[in-house]
Amino acid sequence: MAIVPALHRETVSGDPPEAVWPWPDDSSDCHCLTLRYSPHHETGANITPALPAQLLRAVPKRKAEFLAGRKCAAEAIRRLTGHAFFPGMGEDRAPIWPEGVVGAISHSSDRAIALAGSGSRFLGIGIDIEKRLTEEEARDIASQALTAHELHSLGNIVDPFMTGLIFSAKESLFKALYPTVKRLFFFEAAELSAYDADGSGSLRLTADLSGDWLEGTEISFRFGHFEGLLLTRILLPQ
Repeated sequence: MAIVPALHRETVSGDPPEAVWPWPDDSSDCHCLTLRYSPHHETGANITPALPAQLLRAVPKRKAEFLAGRKCAAEAIRRLTGHAFFPGMGEDRAPIWPEGVVGAISHSSDRAIALAGSGSRFLGIGIDIEKRLTEEEARDIASQALTAHELHSLGNIVDPFMTGLIFSAKESLFKALYPTVKRLFFFEAAELSAYDADGSGSLRLTADLSGDWLEGTEISFRFGHFEGLLLTRILLPQ
């Protein structure tokens, strides 16, 4: 497991992303990079491309997280292909990855993370990073992200960890599948079907999302922790 060094600076304009792999499997097929940033200040211009038009009037926090996430993605792509590339933003606000690369980006509080892999190896990649939930936050999220069946399987007890895990896994699922199914879908489109203490889990689709992704399909995910944050990941093989 890679350890993310602690950063103590107010901004990250000169700091490179750090490699991290908080899962117990091999990391040779893709690259995961993370970066701490100030949510109140834009990162330095020397590390970023121009902001997309959609974000020119965004608040500083949104600009900072976008730029930090793209910096992580560019380094992941460089390690994968030998050439750094800042993913753009499509009309649907999803990242635009270079040909032959698939990946995903996530942010939480003051941390950005990106995961990229080869398009010849993976159909899709999803990643999500979340802070630990309070009981109040868990209740609010559970009412939106958990199905009635999931709540019942948990004994109708809203547990902050399980709520965060299910929410994060479904966020990763959306990022992994959206580029393939080309349609929006929501939390009720999948349910947690299994998980274990070793960091493995599975989601089961509860609806047909496309001709290839049908109700009942099982999709595995991994989860881990670093610096007090929950991290989930989905790799869809070709």
